[in-house]
Amino acid sequence: MKKFALLLLLASLCGAANASPLPPYPFVSTAGRAQLWLRPDIGELQFDTGAQHSDGAAAAAALETVDKSVLALLAEQGIPEADIENYELSRKSVNLNRPAADGATTAWSLGRHFRIQVRDLAAWPQLLAALLALDHIDSISTSFDRTDAGEINRQLMKDAAAEARQNALQLAESFGRKLGPAMAIARGPLDKVSAPFVEKPGTSALPRPPRTPASSYAVPVSIPFLQSVTAVFKLQ
Repeated sequence: MKKFALLLLLASLCGAANASPLPPYPFVSTAGRAQLWLRPDIGELQFDTGAQHSDGAAAAAALETVDKSVLALLAEQGIPEADIENYELSRKSVNLNRPAADGATTAWSLGRHFRIQVRDLAAWPQLLAALLALDHIDSISTSFDRTDAGEINRQLMKDAAAEARQNALQLAESFGRKLGPAMAIARGPLDKVSAPFVEKPGTSALPRPPRTPASSYAVPVSIPFLQSVTAVFKLQ
């Protein structure tokens, strides 16, 4: 019986060792990050138009009138049709808080969603002012980017990887070891090697430039671009 219990104990220890989330070789894990704040050169504008009437056909006609005004405004502001996307957002019957002039207690509520690409941000203030002057415009939201965002992020990834490797090299040399090849790489924390053995990217960031008030819909001074990487290097 004792021999059988010992065999069970050894088997459980071997199973625990095999299930260990740690690599079977000496390693060091480090994180790197790179960040830039750059002025955007392209913007996206999203908003909804709406109309309501007790008669469905009248509601549709009213919405069409609003949408024509929006499209005319966008054309005047130099926005090409290829940069305008719109689709029906909602069509539903709603209960009125008070009867309409014709005695109806329900009405048709129609909505349409617009997504606009604005490639000339110099025209942004005038475009927003004209849009805000229109009636039946709701849920305005804005976002900004750069046309060269792909190249920016590729360079930031290289910089983050270089920082992770340099940090690993310094750690290895501090303990009299040589840095070997990268055995695991991930954007952000590695989830296949459990903490606390894997260093997670730090939460510190470069100082943020002055923030543009959200209520103004203005083009921000700059927008962030960030890449982070975590790597496990084999020690030699």
